[in-house]
Amino acid sequence: MHDLLNDKPIKLRRGQIRLPLGLRSLLVGLLLCGLAVLLITLDGQGNLAPARAFVQQGLAPVAQVLTGIRGQLDAFATAPFGDAAVRARLQELERENSRLADQLLRLEQAQVENVFLRQQLQIQREHPWTLLGAEVTVRSPDAGRRVIVIARGTHDGLAPGMAVISQLPGGPTALIGIVEAAGPRTAEVLLITDISSQISARVMSEGRSALGMMQGQWQNGSRLRLNQVDRGLPLKQGASVMTAGMTAALNLPLDLASVPSNIPVGVIEEVRTAENYQYADLRPLVDPDQVRYVWVILNQDD
Repeated sequence: MHDLLNDKPIKLRRGQIRLPLGLRSLLVGLLLCGLAVLLITLDGQGNLAPARAFVQQGLAPVAQVLTGIRGQLDAFATAPFGDAAVRARLQELERENSRLADQLLRLEQAQVENVFLRQQLQIQREHPWTLLGAEVTVRSPDAGRRVIVIARGTHDGLAPGMAVISQLPGGPTALIGIVEAAGPRTAEVLLITDISSQISARVMSEGRSALGMMQGQWQNGSRLRLNQVDRGLPLKQGASVMTAGMTAALNLPLDLASVPSNIPVGVIEEVRTAENYQYADLRPLVDPDQVRYVWVILNQDD
């Protein structure tokens, strides 16, 4: 018996229970779900905060190193090589910036000129005038004179005595001054509110008209005064006043022969009488101190 047992050794093995594959997968899934629910519950109670902080603290240096490496790789891939390349790139960017700024300026100027050209076309449809637009560049620093300088001169056909008109947004077109002196590229315009400005004027009231002399009164709030109007035509507040086109015949020091008639000027605000004449204070239709762009009447097409 002993020999028989020695010839055939007996190996004792534990019995293994093999579960079906589907059942094992189900058990693993249930285990993971339970673990997940447990972790969520612990996290909701705040029990995992120390562990999370520990893990984040441990991983922070690694994340910083990886971020730094990525930044260095990006800079290396995109940056030019060498100081000369950097300077060349900067010069190229400066030239491009200058070109774009110049293009933007030209576009803005074109838009402004387009607005003024539309205004000019509208004025010329309503009046028989040939106009030349001009920007106001300088206002006289002399407090005793009301003069502006415009960016047009004799090279553009300007001459002393020409009428200068303007128009504020939403308002009428009206006389604001007379060309007093003209150089090759610029001209001085004496504003109608200057005390030395004298222009023949015509008052329109109830289908009748009367002549008078209009003089600047800048010290009275940029107003005008209409003098020596015959009392045969009673003046009324709100009556329109325009140029009479007769200033050249009055032998005034300033040559005003080129001022055409029927240019709107202002509106009567107050009327006074003295002996055989009437006097009126006028409000200009366009305040000369507010204009930034004007038109010179080169000639009148009668």
